[in-house]
Amino acid sequence: MSGYHSFELCYLAAVYSNLLITKQPMDFYFKPLPGGFTDNILRVSPDILPPGSIKINSVEIDGESYYDFDANNLTINLPKTEQRIKIKVTIVPV
Repeated sequence: MSGYHSFELCYLAAVYSNLLITKQPMDFYFKPLPGGFTDNILRVSPDILPPGSIKINSVEIDGESYYDFDANNLTINLPKTEQRIKIKVTIVPV
């Protein structure tokens, strides 16, 4: 259990430092299961951050640009597929 908390603290330190303090973009990666979300919406907010402090800058699915997302609400409308897809999301400070 202590390992989990150590990893979580490192993750949060990176998120808060990059997005809120140094104002650097961050890339996040996902590989959701097909049908894994009942509404087919992937929510990518990394943690509780002040509202309006970050947004999605870009999304790639399997290496191709993807545009069906809501930048300010930090959500991605997943395509319907039977295979797992690789998603890269670039989040930037506002």
